[in-house]
Amino acid sequence: MMSPEVEKLVNAGKLSRADGEKLSNLPVGAFCQHKSWGAGCIAEWDLLGDRVVIDFEGKPGHSMKIGFAVGSLAPLDSEHILARRVGDLPALQAMAKERPAELVTLALKSSGKTMSLDALESLLIPRVIKEADYKAWWSAAKKALKDKRHIVVPAKRTELLVLRDEDVRHGNAMLDDLRNARDLRAKLNALARIQKDLDLFENHASDLIPVFQELDVTVRKSWKLQLKEALNLLLSRDELLDSAKGAKLPEGSLTVEQLLRDAKPQLADAVNGLPVALLSRVYKAFPAAFPDRAWVQESLNHLTKTGGRAVAEIAAVLDANDEIDLLADFLKKAVRNRQLSTDLLIWMCKERKGKAEGVFDMDLGNAIISALEDDHIAGGPKRTGRLHDAFAEDIGLVGEMVGDADADELRLFAKRILSSPVFDELTRRSLMGRLIKARPETQELMDDTGNNQAASLVVSWDSMEKRKIELEELVRVKIPQNKKDIQIAREYGDLRENFEYKSARQHQAVLLRMQSTYERELRRARGTDFVGVSTETVGIGIIVDIQDVATGKTETQTILGAWDGDPDQSILSYLSEMAKALIGKKVGDEAELPTDTHGTRKVKVVSIRPYRTHAEAAPVAG
Repeated sequence: MMSPEVEKLVNAGKLSRADGEKLSNLPVGAFCQHKSWGAGCIAEWDLLGDRVVIDFEGKPGHSMKIGFAVGSLAPLDSEHILARRVGDLPALQAMAKERPAELVTLALKSSGKTMSLDALESLLIPRVIKEADYKAWWSAAKKALKDKRHIVVPAKRTELLVLRDEDVRHGNAMLDDLRNARDLRAKLNALARIQKDLDLFENHASDLIPVFQELDVTVRKSWKLQLKEALNLLLSRDELLDSAKGAKLPEGSLTVEQLLRDAKPQLADAVNGLPVALLSRVYKAFPAAFPDRAWVQESLNHLTKTGGRAVAEIAAVLDANDEIDLLADFLKKAVRNRQLSTDLLIWMCKERKGKAEGVFDMDLGNAIISALEDDHIAGGPKRTGRLHDAFAEDIGLVGEMVGDADADELRLFAKRILSSPVFDELTRRSLMGRLIKARPETQELMDDTGNNQAASLVVSWDSMEKRKIELEELVRVKIPQNKKDIQIAREYGDLRENFEYKSARQHQAVLLRMQSTYERELRRARGTDFVGVSTETVGIGIIVDIQDVATGKTETQTILGAWDGDPDQSILSYLSEMAKALIGKKVGDEAELPTDTHGTRKVKVVSIRPYRTHAEAAPVAG
């Protein structure tokens, strides 16, 4: 209804009837909003002076011509949050502090029942809530909103806050949200809300059937083009199923196992980026999805293709199914062939006392340096920045890596660290310091440049054949038997209190580490029959007579290959300390030999002769 005062101006032709009606909707004391100056309150009409005075927030007493005012000001209901912000800011501030859920409801009612989180912030900061306090306030508000089922709080910032009618049955509303969602991501969000508010469904067995049916149809239609999202949706459905009492999937529903089989060629790429909890579900489903133990190879194939979180889940499933020996074998081959991803290398370092214990050795250290150097040559760092940090910053890593390395391996490893361009000077010093702390002989080995056997192990053909037989027995007999022992022990009960199981697993780690050592040594081994060696100086394949300088007593020692040592038969491995003291000496030279009491004794070389002169000579003996 038009104001009488305004009616006079309209009748006098000083104001159009349309503007008069608009002005009547903006009486003194009414709240309004200008798109540039924000919210305000009408403070005064000066009809004779053709102006309206508005007290805007931060701009009180602002004067506007009537024609401009009625064209640019929009009336605000007195319950609108902006009106209340202008009219009674202290009350709104108290509401924020004492009743945060009520404030969010007011904001939603004022914004058409939906709004973004950014819009909510702009409404409240800085007048209602200080910017510095907003994050803590919103955390408190979300907790308060958990009991307000008519308000949907988004899981992500890009989603909207939604106010539902309080008399609507909320289970039906959430089902409608799921059905009306336009894409898979939106359906995932709708499903997450159903999981969160599952208690709003009165009968899980019947009320969730439409949810499962909707998800089944969606996944069947979309997985070929959007496998990651479809898989995520199906796995989340199974999480919901586990949480819902008495609920069952409708007959003929698509299972995770079926989808894994159908999507096998695309699976590794799709798995990347899934949440950790869902990754666990994926790989736990592998044995059923790929029967007859095909799941093992499929799991191993994923190891080099998936991200770091998937690596841990795959290893856990292999371990739970007593296939850790196959994992160890796969990792060893991948290390040697330099086929390991950055994530897998990092995981092996972290699991060096766990699932990767049997393959944690010098080969892994060299593989890491090679990966870092490849990245450096390609213009890195790329993904290997994390690998560099893991290798350089883990204080105990390098020392444990060289724990059982022989002298030649240790020397070569130290030289790689010193010469590699991927480490700065400070990092090199730090790594070398850890090496020397773990293996004090490192410095002496670095100074010893006269050893020509650094790249290989010299062994007799007999000892090489014996080592191969030992490895064969380890791989074909001892490790499989240990695997059976683990499976039998698992049946005894609670693994946390199962001594037989723990003992068998510990023995497994020993066997796998022994296998790794044997394989590494055999790769470096160079067989020989010791024929044709020089007798000018003491060396490998030599029989040497020595005389104790103090007592005059004479003894004979034979120096042979790395695995031929037999002190009872006076046969020395060329890697032994006594052999090292004699190698290179001529007849008449003296040498300091170590004793059993950690002292030394002085001996003189009396004679040098070959161990063998013909290839058909007798095998190694006393």
